[in-house]
This record gives sequence, structure tokens and C-alpha cells, in this order.
Amino acid sequence: DGARQIHDLFEAASACAPAVIFIDEIDAIGLDRKYQSLRGDVSEVVNALLTELDGINPNLGVVTIGATNNPQLLDYALRSRFEEEIEFVLPDEGERKRILEMYIESMPLPVDVNVKKLASLSKGMSGRDIKDRLLKVALHKAISEDQESVTWENFQYALKHHEKEKNEPKGMFA
Repeated sequence: DGARQIHDLFEAASACAPAVIFIDEIDAIGLDRKYQSLRGDVSEVVNALLTELDGINPNLGVVTIGATNNPQLLDYALRSRFEEEIEFVLPDEGERKRILEMYIESMPLPVDVNVKKLASLSKGMSGRDIKDRLLKVALHKAISEDQESVTWENFQYALKHHEKEKNEPKGMFA
């Protein structure tokens, strides 16, 4: 019933316009129709999205935003309906250093670490990863051990923890 839900969503947004529809992981519903054999409702759902995005009834005052880590999986017709594609790339070493410095300033414990070295070791991390998976984990480790400051060992623990999380299979729950 995915197509019906899409129509209902756009109808509700139009009724309370101005509105923004944000579809995170849009590739989950906007798959290229060549995947129809893998999931039987692909064409129906994509056609519903296409109809709503530029169909007969104009959605005045409704802006649709889609986000995905896999734009290559999107149906070309769907992808072409969006006016603009914005690619967000991971921060480079200088940007990671600035992110680290910014967040370290607001930490409740002093941080005793070489920020340049930490920026280098955090390659491949997003700004959110740096905040939530590096700084927060290191801070919690320091607090749980009743330390006066966040040390290099706390960051090593956080980096190791992040690597372990990255390598665990996704979508499995115990």
C-alpha cells in the first residue's frame, strides 16, 4: 500500500501548506524500476512519487526534499524531478581539526590531546561522527573513570569503539 501512503502524505502536506516533505533514505522507496523483480511494488511506488512530484494537481506551497547515501539506486525519472542535487562530502583533515577544536571548547572537562593528530586519525568521519562517536565516547569514558581530563587513552578507546561499530553487520538485532 506504499503508493496510497505517498498520495496521502502529499495530500496532507498540501492541506497544511506551506509544508516541507523530507524523505530520508529516499532510495528505499524510489528505487530504479529495474529492481521490480526484487521487490514487486517498485514501479507502483515510484509512479506514485512521480505523479505527486509533477502530476496533475500542483502541490503549491509543498517542497519535497530527499536524502540518500545511494543516489545511483534512484530511478532516473525520479531523480530528474528534483531541481537540485547537493552532495555533502566528508570533511578533510583541516575541517576535522576545526570541528574538533570547536567541540572541545565546550566540553565540561579539559582535553589533553594533540588535536592535529586526532584530526588525522579521524579520517572518514563526518562531523556527527566526530561529535557523537569520538568526542562524546571519549568524554563518557573519562567521566566513568572519574578522570580530571579527557586523555589520549580515552580517544584511543573511542577510535577503537568506532572501528568496531563500522565493521559490525548492519540491520541485525540481538
